[in-house]
Amino acid sequence: MIASGPHPLMERLRRRVLSPLFDRLGYDLVPAVPDWTHRPTSAPEIESLIAAACASLMRDLAAAALPPPPGGVRDAVETFWELIPGAPVRQRRGGSGFNGALQLYVAMRALRPRSVIESGVFRGLTTWIIRQACPDALILCHDPDLSGLRYRDARARYSRDDWSTADLSDLDPAETVAFFDDHVAQARRVLEARDRGIARLLFDDDAAGHRIHAHGGPAHPTIAMIASRADRSEAEPIRWSRNGRLFTQAANDPLLREAGASIARLHPFDDLHGATGYSPARLTSVTLDLGGRR
Repeated sequence: MIASGPHPLMERLRRRVLSPLFDRLGYDLVPAVPDWTHRPTSAPEIESLIAAACASLMRDLAAAALPPPPGGVRDAVETFWELIPGAPVRQRRGGSGFNGALQLYVAMRALRPRSVIESGVFRGLTTWIIRQACPDALILCHDPDLSGLRYRDARARYSRDDWSTADLSDLDPAETVAFFDDHVAQARRVLEARDRGIARLLFDDDAAGHRIHAHGGPAHPTIAMIASRADRSEAEPIRWSRNGRLFTQAANDPLLREAGASIARLHPFDDLHGATGYSPARLTSVTLDLGGRR
């Protein structure tokens, strides 16, 4: 099934009337359709996209020390290619696009957790992706505002409370993966997971200091900042501006050093743009050293 795009009449109205008007006002008017509605339909181009995505994801899984998913990466990518047009959430702005959803799907297939903590739910697309990848997993969805859900998983637990306050006594931390897409300091999430004995983490919107200006609501200190700044306490602070607001991330933030000491391995996945042509993704895999758990 291929998700349909905007109605032809509305598209003509947008191009000829509304877009010029919004352009004069300083705004862009774009169709509110997910990026995966635009896709190659000829067999050689589909094969090239899938093959390039597979090659990139195999490199990333190896670098993150994650096992290949059951059936292999190729099977996972081909399954995702068929699944994503039927996604129940049709989001254009915010949330995950094709690349981010593909990375999450493959990573969850590889990790095969019995339980998944999802902090930051938005409209529910990533919950649906996790369910497709892990059909038998218990999913705990945490978000302070659940009013915008377009997909609600019938077997998930939903809470408006922060995940760090949840009762996880019925979960096996060794069989649990935490996925963070919540615009909360990623260094803080590392320490919270460490203290709860959860070693396998996935982060969306990880941003390096020189690129963080392009992110809305950056969850700093980010994993990339932890990696680059943990041993540079005297370094100049990271400063940036966005939409007229000024931000600063202190280089001597104690969160950086403590979180860095808790990470055994981290790997930012390739953004997949070169492989698929879709908007870049920013998934980072983190494995914690629980020997320093308090």
